[in-house]
Amino acid sequence: MLPKSKKHGYQIAGIRICTEIPESEWDGDEGVLREYCKEIENPDYFVSCHLVDRLSEPEGESVFWNKDRRVYRDCDRQLMFFGPVEKTLEKADCRISRQDNRTQIEFLRYTSHTRIKSRLVLGALDLPHMLIEKNGFLLHASFIEYEGRAILFTAPSETGKSTQAQLWCDHRGAELVNGDRAAVRVIDGKIYACGVPFAGSSRIRKNMILPLTAIVYLSQAPENTITKLRGFRAFRSVWEGITLNTWDRDDVEKATQTLSTVLSGIPVYHLACTPDVRAVELLKQTLEVDL
Repeated sequence: MLPKSKKHGYQIAGIRICTEIPESEWDGDEGVLREYCKEIENPDYFVSCHLVDRLSEPEGESVFWNKDRRVYRDCDRQLMFFGPVEKTLEKADCRISRQDNRTQIEFLRYTSHTRIKSRLVLGALDLPHMLIEKNGFLLHASFIEYEGRAILFTAPSETGKSTQAQLWCDHRGAELVNGDRAAVRVIDGKIYACGVPFAGSSRIRKNMILPLTAIVYLSQAPENTITKLRGFRAFRSVWEGITLNTWDRDDVEKATQTLSTVLSGIPVYHLACTPDVRAVELLKQTLEVDL
């Protein structure tokens, strides 16, 4: 007799996901996914999760590996193993099998790991891939809401994304939606920024979908200057912040097309800035003139 399973519905960045987990293996706490729980009809993706004492063997051709991930392809199916797997799969602790819109996830059971937690499910969903399939991408950015619209600050780590976002909250009444990640999606020809469960050190992960006003690429400088980016410079400044399965040619091609669509409708700026309100004023004035 099969164990009784619990179905969970989530809507993340407008994507409808249905997960199924044996009740005896579920932690019982929605945790990081709590704000995204929703009754789902006609899911975009079906995901089944369960614990195993031994992960199933790999199948197909090895197409990618690094110290913590190994990927195989078998016909139209993709298999991923997570864990310290650079040299061997013996230390892998998760196996994901994905075909079309259905995913099966095996989590390795061990002494300190006897329940499936929401953070494990989130990490195994491969949300970046889902977003790309649905005309979007996951961007490393601080995401604020200002006057009903979204502004995204993107840059390499430790450049000041969180600082600029907080300055807008402190001096212009903006709301921080997420301090670390944002989904960008093209929906019915319009461009939106969407809150996602990944939150980084800010731990702020609000479930909001807002029209996107601008993407701002930051760098530190002794004085504030702002430049509207075009062409390859705009593409590169955003592309470097996108989370992407680089071994998946379909994902790379689709992400390229989606980013090109976004750039045709949304301005991208380079703001070389100081960590104070003067940077806020310069960007605000620029947006008022351009938009």
